[in-house]
Amino acid sequence: MAKLFINKDIVADKDKNLNWWLTGDGGMSFSDIQCFMDWMDPTDNSIDVEIHSCGGDCVEGYAIYDALRASGKEISCKVVGECASMATVILLAAPFERRTMYEHARMLIHAPYYPDGIGGSLTVSRLQSLAAELTAQKTKMVNLYVERTGKTAEELETQMATDAWFDVNKAIELGFISSVVPAISAKAKNNINPKTEKMNKEKKVTVASSLMDRLLKRCGYARIEDVPAVGLVLTTSTGDELNVEREEGEIQVGDPASPDGEHVLEDGRTVVVTDGVITEIREAEDGGDTAALEARIAELEQQVSELTSQAKTAEENEIISFVAKAGGLEKLKKAASSYVPTGRTTTAGKRAEVKTESKIGKKLAEIREKNKKKYNY
Repeated sequence: MAKLFINKDIVADKDKNLNWWLTGDGGMSFSDIQCFMDWMDPTDNSIDVEIHSCGGDCVEGYAIYDALRASGKEISCKVVGECASMATVILLAAPFERRTMYEHARMLIHAPYYPDGIGGSLTVSRLQSLAAELTAQKTKMVNLYVERTGKTAEELETQMATDAWFDVNKAIELGFISSVVPAISAKAKNNINPKTEKMNKEKKVTVASSLMDRLLKRCGYARIEDVPAVGLVLTTSTGDELNVEREEGEIQVGDPASPDGEHVLEDGRTVVVTDGVITEIREAEDGGDTAALEARIAELEQQVSELTSQAKTAEENEIISFVAKAGGLEKLKKAASSYVPTGRTTTAGKRAEVKTESKIGKKLAEIREKNKKKYNY
């Protein structure tokens, strides 16, 4: 909902500078309302107007009134302080049930008038012309008041003639508002016009119907009767949903259901849906296959465990690759030195046996020793 604050005098664009010089406030014009509507999100269908204005220029006021009503938006208007003269016309842009007022706000309606200091010579013909114009403006305003409040011209003209402010009770009596905005801290007791209840009920029916029509249209249905009744929602083994038109009991072949296709339920049954109807229900297969699958899984897990224990480290694979590139272990043995240093003679006169080991052998031995410590084997 977009919020529109009309909290200044209503003036024409050309008079904003003069109004600023006289009052310190430039005022609000029809073009300001146009800019506001252009700024609104196109998908936002509501405008909530808060009014705190003493009115002003008639032409600008009627233009704002017409623009709000022609916007196609849901208009709500609320008097938050003062609402006088042309501001009361803008208030009536909202329908009766969406016109409200704060408890201590006030309103004033009066006949149109020309301010002091009219330029030009005030001849008889000029005065007659001005009088005719004011009469026409008054008739226009009274007719609008009658149309939007439901009151008689006599009642409204009597109040206009007093040229006095009136409170929320009089505003309700004259049909300008439907209710008083309650304080949040207080109990919600609205001072409601007697005819409000009936109008609100009619509006609720209209709005509800309109909302239902939009929802049905979005879902692809023309009437509520076209919406398929869904009684059961079954969860498949994959977490999807199968909708079956049955309120209770086991699903049967011939029950309307959606979507089409084969659906495996959590209990193992397979439900086949064709053209929106269950055409086949296959029971779950015997548990023997399940046992076989479990045995096969255990066997594969054992193989993985054995292969993991036999897996070589990256360093071992690097050495094996090096050996393979050198022509294999036998070739390396032949290429290794066969020199045996002179051993010491034992007490029996024999030479002590001396073991020789190649560099690759030493490296492999170191790696094995390191792996033993690392993997505790």
